[in-house]
Amino acid sequence: MKRLAAAFLLLLLVPLQALAQAPAAAPPPNLAELDRLYAARQYKATAQAMFAPRDEAQARAVLGWAQARLQAGAPHLIGVAYGDLLWQIGEGQRNEPLRAEAVLVLISTILAVAVDGAKCADTEAPDMRVRQILAARAALLHYARNLPQERRVRLRSEARALEQSLAARRPQDDEICMAGPREIARQLETPGTVAREQPLRPGMLTRTVDIEPGPTYRPQYLSPERWHARQAQVRARFPALLDQLVPAS
Repeated sequence: MKRLAAAFLLLLLVPLQALAQAPAAAPPPNLAELDRLYAARQYKATAQAMFAPRDEAQARAVLGWAQARLQAGAPHLIGVAYGDLLWQIGEGQRNEPLRAEAVLVLISTILAVAVDGAKCADTEAPDMRVRQILAARAALLHYARNLPQERRVRLRSEARALEQSLAARRPQDDEICMAGPREIARQLETPGTVAREQPLRPGMLTRTVDIEPGPTYRPQYLSPERWHARQAQVRARFPALLDQLVPAS
């Protein structure tokens, strides 16, 4: 399994190298700003900054930056944004390898959310976070589910291998545990919390509310002896989860 994961990480470099062969039209973006936000653990702001206006040279630099963070064990917000960026560029260029990588990054990130979410005291949080992620990425799932069977089987195997290879490097991921109903209630009760109702989106019947927790809020976690056991249970259910995401047959 480690060999498979290592092979995948090498394959990720191929499209980036192909992009790098094109002449750079402009200097790369200010990656120092991404580094600053990332070092400050401002992962939402980091993910948003990855999508700042850019040309092809800037896109190459951001993809390389995000790939390095993923291999080092980045929190799931960076994995989700990296997959979105791969998909966006792949769609624009009709680039099949980039689209395939985007799906692989998304599926492995979903598995990581399930595993890391086993640490949350609010046990509903990881499932809610997974639903939030998938709700906005129907196109990626549709693409994955319509791949030939052999590729779907390989995708499932590679996603599991990638999640496992990066598990020990991933930090405690507060954003996962913040998604559950009990934690949302705790955030709203924390002094300094700001809730902002968002505009009604096309096709949506209800408005969403963005919550910026007060400075003293911290999500609650289980003790290590409890979440270690829960993580083993989550991984045992991977085949069922993958059947919902990308059926093998």
